[in-house]
Amino acid sequence: MPMPVIAAVDGFAFGGGMELALSCDLLVAGEGATLGLPEVGVGVIPGGGGTQLLARRIGWSRAARLIFTAVKLPAAAMAEFGVIDELVPAGTARQRALALAAQIAANSPVGLRSAKRAMRLGLDVDLAAGLEIEDACWRATAFSGDRAEGVRAFVEKRAPRWPGR
Repeated sequence: MPMPVIAAVDGFAFGGGMELALSCDLLVAGEGATLGLPEVGVGVIPGGGGTQLLARRIGWSRAARLIFTAVKLPAAAMAEFGVIDELVPAGTARQRALALAAQIAANSPVGLRSAKRAMRLGLDVDLAAGLEIEDACWRATAFSGDRAEGVRAFVEKRAPRWPGR
């Protein structure tokens, strides 16, 4: 997905449900949620991206602990591990995710797509290569209609009307 994606978890997210949440850019969870990748407990591995997505989100050793133990933990513990980006009161994850989506959607579509692309492509390369990727993505935004509108809106002290191109 070229645009930011937000997961809202209020309840259980085990196995594939947690992998789906991990595939999102941001994860909001209610205090009553419980998450885990328990697959090794039944003889398989998290095969929907869990081994890769969790390690990239929280680091190898923390991911190893969660996957190797097949533990299911409350959202507060998963927030401490860094799995969850925002912990909210039980029953409000969807509402908070929608508010966060609205805040993100107020920004330039071109800027958002380019920022996400730079971050994703630069994740597994050295710093010099990452900076080259960032520069290419910056150039894609620097001459866009969104940049022109953003500057105009700033000068005119009004909210931008993004053309998205």
